[in-house]
Amino acid sequence: MFWKKRDKEQHRFYLLPGQGGRAYRRKQIRIIALSLLAALVVAVIMAVIMYFMNRAGPVSTSIQ
Repeated sequence: MFWKKRDKEQHRFYLLPGQGGRAYRRKQIRIIALSLLAALVVAVIMAVIMYFMNRAGPVSTSIQ
């Protein structure tokens, strides 16, 4: 009701380890670093595939 005071103890919020502060920032930096590494690996794989596909060149068909 409006006239009753809220019990602050009942609405207290606790962060678990890894949900805030330095640990959270460390976790976010690790996630960003791993995603950049994964993107780099995928880009290198795609570049190698495209290089070998282009190196083969078109198939020549000679009409005699």
